[in-house]
Amino acid sequence: MADDGLNTTSLQHFVARIQGGDRQAEDELIRRVAGRLERLARKMLHSFPRVSQWEQTGDVLQNALLRLMRALRELKPQNTRAFFGLAAEQLRRELLDLNRHYHGAYGIGKNETLRDFAAQGENGPAAMQPADASPRLEQLERWHAFHEAVAQLPTDEREVFGLVFYHGWTQIEIAELLQVHERTIRRLWGAACIHLSTDLGTEFPID
Repeated sequence: MADDGLNTTSLQHFVARIQGGDRQAEDELIRRVAGRLERLARKMLHSFPRVSQWEQTGDVLQNALLRLMRALRELKPQNTRAFFGLAAEQLRRELLDLNRHYHGAYGIGKNETLRDFAAQGENGPAAMQPADASPRLEQLERWHAFHEAVAQLPTDEREVFGLVFYHGWTQIEIAELLQVHERTIRRLWGAACIHLSTDLGTEFPID
């Protein structure tokens, strides 16, 4: 997989400058990885349907990058693999926070849905009736629980699962990245799926 021209040496140089207070280094690092992280943000946003109806990819990415830069002022990723894992984690946290913001107990998304439903009256269109709305709400709740469960996986399982699910890497590519046998990746992938299945039930919230 391409790393957008960022290698471990240049990454560590950027991080050292960032931790020294060099804002220009932050801008240069973002330019190096913006394309890859934008693709990742777009893919991850698609799996947060409760957020995608309110937010655009660019806005989610901008806030996640702010989180990432704050994290880099304290943390030193050992290599590009750790860096992109950290970036994916910041995106996931941003999306989970947005999900809570829009669809928590007092979220504007939830209130908007309730207002729309109430405006239809008892004789409103079938699409707005509770019998139809409940499965959709259940599906959205399952998506939220899914992403929360991914964040709680053991570190090695979370890394492999995230590379497959969020980044779109193949198991062969991950084995090459981590310099392990493909059997190890299959084992970690299988273990992650078992953990998620145990936490969430037999079905993942995936179409």
